[in-house]
Amino acid sequence: MQRSSIGLILAGGKARRFGGGKALATLKGKPLVFWVKEALDQVCEEVWLSLRSLSQPEAHLQKCFARTVLDAQSGAGPLSGLLAALKNLDQNSYLLVASCDQPLLCPELLKNLKANFEKGNFWAVFCISPEGLPEPFPGVYDPKLAPSLERFLSYGQKSVRKWLQSLPTEKILGLPWKLWYVWDQKGMSFANVNYREDLEKLKRHFFL
Repeated sequence: MQRSSIGLILAGGKARRFGGGKALATLKGKPLVFWVKEALDQVCEEVWLSLRSLSQPEAHLQKCFARTVLDAQSGAGPLSGLLAALKNLDQNSYLLVASCDQPLLCPELLKNLKANFEKGNFWAVFCISPEGLPEPFPGVYDPKLAPSLERFLSYGQKSVRKWLQSLPTEKILGLPWKLWYVWDQKGMSFANVNYREDLEKLKRHFFL
């Protein structure tokens, strides 16, 4: 049976390093979250928005997404948003997850993440950095992961990488950079906007 791919944009963080409101910050006149949505729209059946609460400024964007999910656990970071979305999926769907501050996602990379997930019996597929570290987002995640993630969070853990490393090795696929760079040779899918300076650098280097 063909499974549905659901894009999920994580936008529940408070973005303290950025000064708040990161998802709504604009690049070339367009909010960062919509750069991410446009990339996911090219490869997913629908796109969801993950928020920490309906009182955050990004909540007014709900009408632009197929569904909004709220963090399953307050203060648990991106894993809380991921858990909420996984628990809202049926078993015939899976998530392709990205952060709201990854405006240069490469659709070719996203397409191949999906392809590797669909041809194997994996619960998670993601990329490995040249330094050998997991790059959790963008990544593909199966609803079967919900119990292990809920258990991980119950221990007070928040690290996405530590959670991935705790999963059965036969159920995860980390794509080495020598493979994925063919689909994104500059690695711009992993360019995060953590600070205002990061956004200014993107503007200078890519959009002048």
